[in-house]
Amino acid sequence: MFKNNKIVILYMPLKENTKKYSLKTKATLANNDVLVGNIVKRTDLLMNIIQKTIISIQRYKSIDVLGSIELKSGLESLHRGFVNLDKVRSKIDSEHSPDELLDDLQKASNDISSIFRSYGTESMKDLLMVCFGSDYYDIIMKNMDDHDKNKLKMIIDYSHPISYKIHQWKKDPIEKYLRRNRVVDDIMIVESGKTLDCFDMARTSKNFHTKVYGIKIAFRNESLRKTLIVCALIDDIMLECAGSIFVNNKILSIKSSADSKENETELHRYLKSLTLKDLFVYNEDELINKYVGYQNQNLLNKQKTISQVTKEFLGNELFQQRTILLQLLLKANEHEYQYLAYLLYDLLTNDAKGKVDTVDQTMIFDSLPWNVKKYFRDAMKSTVNYTHTLSSFDNSKIPLEQQICLMKADDSVKEKAMLKLKEVKAKSEDSGSKARQYLEGLLRIPFGIYRNEGILNVMGDSVTAFNKLICRIRENNTKITEFPVKDCYSSLEVRNYSNIISEKYLLKIKSQFAEKVKRLITNNKRNMLITNVCKINTFIKKEDISYPKLFHSGKKINYMRNAISKLIDFYKYDSNMISKVAKSCNIIENNENIVSLISESLDNINSKTQEISDFMSSVRETLDSAVHGHEKAKRQVERIIGQWINGEKTGYCFGFEGPPGVGKTSLAKKGIANCLKDEDGVARPFAFIAIGGSSNGSTLDGHNYTYVGSTWGRITDILIETKCMNPIIFIDELDKISRTEHGKEIIGILTHLIDSTQNDTFQDKYFNGINLDLSKALFIFSYNDADLLDRILLDRIHRVKFKHLSLEEKLVITRNHLFPEIFKKMGLLDVIDISDEVVKYVIEQYTCEPGVRKLKELLFEIIGEINLTVLQQTKKYELPITVTQEDIKYKYLKERHEMRVKYTHNKAKVGLISGLWANAMGQGGVLPIEVSLYPSGTLLDLKLTGMQGDVMKESMTVAKTLAWKLAIKNEPDILEKTIKDMGTFKCQGIHIHVPEGATPKDGPSAGTAITSALYSLFTNKKIRSDIAITGEICLQGKVTAIGGLDLKILGGITAGVKLFLFPKENKKDFDEFMEKYSDNEIVDGIEFQMVETIDEVLDIIFV
Repeated sequence: MFKNNKIVILYMPLKENTKKYSLKTKATLANNDVLVGNIVKRTDLLMNIIQKTIISIQRYKSIDVLGSIELKSGLESLHRGFVNLDKVRSKIDSEHSPDELLDDLQKASNDISSIFRSYGTESMKDLLMVCFGSDYYDIIMKNMDDHDKNKLKMIIDYSHPISYKIHQWKKDPIEKYLRRNRVVDDIMIVESGKTLDCFDMARTSKNFHTKVYGIKIAFRNESLRKTLIVCALIDDIMLECAGSIFVNNKILSIKSSADSKENETELHRYLKSLTLKDLFVYNEDELINKYVGYQNQNLLNKQKTISQVTKEFLGNELFQQRTILLQLLLKANEHEYQYLAYLLYDLLTNDAKGKVDTVDQTMIFDSLPWNVKKYFRDAMKSTVNYTHTLSSFDNSKIPLEQQICLMKADDSVKEKAMLKLKEVKAKSEDSGSKARQYLEGLLRIPFGIYRNEGILNVMGDSVTAFNKLICRIRENNTKITEFPVKDCYSSLEVRNYSNIISEKYLLKIKSQFAEKVKRLITNNKRNMLITNVCKINTFIKKEDISYPKLFHSGKKINYMRNAISKLIDFYKYDSNMISKVAKSCNIIENNENIVSLISESLDNINSKTQEISDFMSSVRETLDSAVHGHEKAKRQVERIIGQWINGEKTGYCFGFEGPPGVGKTSLAKKGIANCLKDEDGVARPFAFIAIGGSSNGSTLDGHNYTYVGSTWGRITDILIETKCMNPIIFIDELDKISRTEHGKEIIGILTHLIDSTQNDTFQDKYFNGINLDLSKALFIFSYNDADLLDRILLDRIHRVKFKHLSLEEKLVITRNHLFPEIFKKMGLLDVIDISDEVVKYVIEQYTCEPGVRKLKELLFEIIGEINLTVLQQTKKYELPITVTQEDIKYKYLKERHEMRVKYTHNKAKVGLISGLWANAMGQGGVLPIEVSLYPSGTLLDLKLTGMQGDVMKESMTVAKTLAWKLAIKNEPDILEKTIKDMGTFKCQGIHIHVPEGATPKDGPSAGTAITSALYSLFTNKKIRSDIAITGEICLQGKVTAIGGLDLKILGGITAGVKLFLFPKENKKDFDEFMEKYSDNEIVDGIEFQMVETIDEVLDIIFV
């Protein structure tokens, strides 16, 4: 080529299967010396490329990209090429024409190109020069945007060709994006690819290193109508250290493309695990999809058994095994995945001891990106720690004798352990296994180990600090008169007396300190006074204090003393300043500043007090997040925690008593257990015992050691599992214990277990004679009906009553707890709108329960049906999906029957009255009581129907006697007529019926209502239909107290009652009811009347 009348030798592009470009150039316009010089330069450059290629193909052989035969052939070809170029160099000095030299150089260049095609080379730029000419790189750089320029620079710097192909265009390419998640052949690249399109070789190559690092890169030459497809290996560089605009922009683009809901930690780990190859090949969306695919694959692996996972892993090829490990290592916070990653990696070893890595292990580990290698090392460390946690410690490393001696137990326990140790040593491995089991179990019991959360020590630390504070004040010769001085103070005294010290004594102590400093500085001779004045002036100047300079030149001693005294008096109550002045004069050390020490002690005490206050607030928040409502129950929990903070950390026994489904178990499991956490955020150990239906006491206190197959009981097992002697032990369904003699055995065990005078010496039958101190454990029982419990056991339980949930509470629980849980399970968050009115309709029409279990079941059914129709696409929904009462009734719950509410009768009648009922399940309502005469030969003979219990029958007998007496007293004429009618029609008996006949009924609270109904029958007076009565009665006519008043009123309101009569003795219960419901619209228009005697009742109920 000619440029500026000079011959310039360029790399000419090679033509395959066509006429080759000729490097012949007629040097008619330049002298031969310039041409020869260019030939020399090109020859040297080609020789240098051959030398680099020799090194590169030997490296390719070491990673199995090339075989031994290919290496041999390639080295021989490169050697021939180098020899030929050397001959060209030797001809330059001889008399050979430039054209002849150019022919030889062209031939050598063609040979080198053929070598590159099969064996590759070191530099991508060298390959482009050889194939497309030296100006090709500059041309494509000129026509690219900034993104592609940066990408090309990275490709040139970090890619190493291993082969190439050149394809001639049959037609003009139509550019379109080729998806990288499928196999893309060379023809597709030629027809649709563009320059710098990169494709993964993992799907097409069989070599491991090529799968990991290999890509195909397309280079198009518009002028030659050719596409160069280069197979290259990409360097595994640390992307953080690349300093590349291309890399940084790609990572930022991926982050912005990622879903905000993705786990940030795992996404960050994924981005750290990306290689330069990934950034070259895939776009942002494909990399995000790859991340999602990894996550889904991890979920699939989690659902498989360990044998399935290992079998599939070992059945995969090496590259796929590497991918599985990469997927597992993305999980940073779940040790299960990291444990599995290390396990799978360890399976690749062929060394029995696992001390030497196999070739496969080495290849996989070396191929991992640098950050993933760090993740893998962390996984190894996590695996070791996890294994250590599970195995606790290899006790075999410590002799059993030493383990026994180190036990924090009494000598009697150690003596028993030593006896078992002798038995173990005296017997063979098989016959001594039972004794070994006994000894190992005994050594695992955490004698003397108690969990003591930091917050429980704060108050004690505060009291200790206050005692030291008092000692310091007394050492300062300050007399305390505002409160008594003693050796120990309570927490309340600490708080109050600290405020007194701060308000009344601190200023006095500051003044004393200032006087002490003044005395030490001024009580000196003249020379020392002058020195102190100079030091004080230096201090004033250095600290930039706005105070006049002190003078000493020509001044008398008294003048200097007065000047220093005025300074100290000026800052008398600024103890920090006084301390600095003293320090500047070298007369007092920091630890002698009594004011500073006292102030720090007061601040420390106040901070601890505030810490306790904040903790108690967090306790309430934790309990509130566990369950809604139940304020009294939560208050009891706060009291016991307050006792542990302020007083002794003794154990306790709660009895959570209430109907099912109201949150008893949730409060214990999610509330109490999470209230007490240590510095690491680990909650107090919580153990659960489901004792309902149990009939064998050995489940709790073990079997006798002599029995075959015997072991220790659940209580001892809990101590071993929790590794402390003061866990929280929750015993569920206490009232469901078997009624057999074996069940009574369990009751006896529990009675001794929770008795504070005995439970410090609880004994497991298996470890007979060994005392287990459970006096600091917190026991919590849950039960529904206290009447079913043993009286002795119940007497030892602190009963915490859980009331039924009101409608408003159910609505709150549904909105805050049930809906979020169900929507999350169904995958329909923020999609469905169910109003409170609809929920209220479901509660009132389809549930009859004190809690929310049935409600949760119904809501799950409704939302599940919606989810099913969405998946089946049977209906088009608009968002949000609104659920109406009609949808509930005629669509989602159409197969369920609505609740039948028993309403009051609609007419005033004789002998018909509404009583009120309530049960232990938190339900209530009206109870119709029907009284009528029936044929009988005996006067006032009673016939009772409606499955009435013994107590209720007794109430009816009392009511008959009282009603007859009142009728004689109040209405003798009418009663006389009634008696005559009885004789005339032979209806002398009284039939009392309480529907429904199939429902058992019992209790004393219907006495007043029955008396009223009988009085109505005797006197032929009609009773109002909108009235309901509750209350027991006695023969003197006094209306006595009953239980469940709130439930009876709520049920009565639903049934249509407008006037309630109840005993005056229940005034407290009524006040509590009104306190809760006074602002509720359900009591609007409802009348309430307290009564003391039956006479007051009779004045109200009749029409």
